[in-house]
Amino acid sequence: MNQSGFTIVSTTIATAAVHTLIPDHWLPFVLVARAERWGVRHTIWLTTLSGLLHVAVSVAIAVALVFAGRRAESALEWVEASGEALSGWLLVLFGLAYMLWFLLRGGHVHSFGMHPHHEPAAASGKERPPAFLSGYALAFVVGFNPCVLVVPLAWQAAEISWGALGAVVTAFALTTMTTMVGVTWLGLRGTARLDRPFLARYGEAVSGGLIALTGAAILVMR
Repeated sequence: MNQSGFTIVSTTIATAAVHTLIPDHWLPFVLVARAERWGVRHTIWLTTLSGLLHVAVSVAIAVALVFAGRRAESALEWVEASGEALSGWLLVLFGLAYMLWFLLRGGHVHSFGMHPHHEPAAASGKERPPAFLSGYALAFVVGFNPCVLVVPLAWQAAEISWGALGAVVTAFALTTMTTMVGVTWLGLRGTARLDRPFLARYGEAVSGGLIALTGAAILVMR
């Protein structure tokens, strides 16, 4: 691979890292993990699954558009606009549903069910496994959001060689996964001591509201 190929790969790494630092890639996992007292391993597992979906969707679109050729530029614009809108609306809907479920049940919710405050496990701060519904739904909502920034990089790489295209795809996947998991882990570490009574009681409602606001911010900044 020549100098142009190395330049494109380096640009891909930087682009993927900066793009993944956007809060919608990791903040929802930190918020829900804190609210539902998930363990670090469980949270990282869900983040990894979401990252794999995010990479798979992004790479599939990039490769498809590369094979379609430059005539697919209009399709790229549509995918970019639709992807951002879909991601924003999914986060808004998930956050509102998560918050409203808690408020309607009137209790401390774990795994989409009411958890009484007087139960010893809740007071002890014991780690809980991820809720199937909330955890895996969140992984899908966050992951099903293609990064179209990799498409022009894939186009440029394909013009050099198939090896360069493979290098770009690999660099994008590894950088995105590493950054997404790493920042989530740092977020969990940074909020580990936030155990205020208000958050312990209303953590689900607060988390849902913040996730919805993250989605709304994506929609506003489109």
